[in-house]
Amino acid sequence: MTTAPAAPTRTLHLAQLHLEARSRAVHQDLNDATKLHNTVQSLFPDTLGDTPRAATHTLFRLEREQAGAVLLIQSTLPINRNALPRGYAHHLAHRDLGPLLDWITEGRLVRYRIDANPIKTTFVRGQRGKRTPVTGAEALAWWERQAHKAGLANQLALDLPQPPVRGTRNNSKPILLRAMRFEGVATVTDADALRAAITVGIGQGRAYGLGLLSIAPYRP
Repeated sequence: MTTAPAAPTRTLHLAQLHLEARSRAVHQDLNDATKLHNTVQSLFPDTLGDTPRAATHTLFRLEREQAGAVLLIQSTLPINRNALPRGYAHHLAHRDLGPLLDWITEGRLVRYRIDANPIKTTFVRGQRGKRTPVTGAEALAWWERQAHKAGLANQLALDLPQPPVRGTRNNSKPILLRAMRFEGVATVTDADALRAAITVGIGQGRAYGLGLLSIAPYRP
């Protein structure tokens, strides 16, 4: 008798959009994180309540490659590709991440990548904590702490500065977030914590293209 495969732990979708460099909408989005956020959110139903991004755990990341920009969008609902601006992407691929989430168990080796906003918070009595971006050894130490919380023990970790995340706000100061890419190899120490971190993201700036943790099986 054949044993039926286990049901996926959680439904999670990954869309990979190869952006059209000649598109005016793409050009605007690449230069304004708020516009990019709005484009991403337009791909989901407008009936998700007051916090639509949180309702679908939507995360995204821009991969700026020599062949062009690639936009990764991860969410618990699939995107509506028909809602994309005309000519926005010249290729779109979809992946169901459920099998990957089920594959995660303690002791497995994984490759990972995340663009994040490493910070430190200083406190003054009677005031709110002040968040300050960190770089170098402090940024790596920040990532070590976040990785530990996410159920990962780093075997190799690299930090690669990324272009700052810039955006606009109505009647408010502009958005400016320092971005750092962390990638490397790690051992899974807590499968549930890692699944949660993949699903909900890590750190600040998740609405603006930061915090998406991507993993894959490590193959030497």
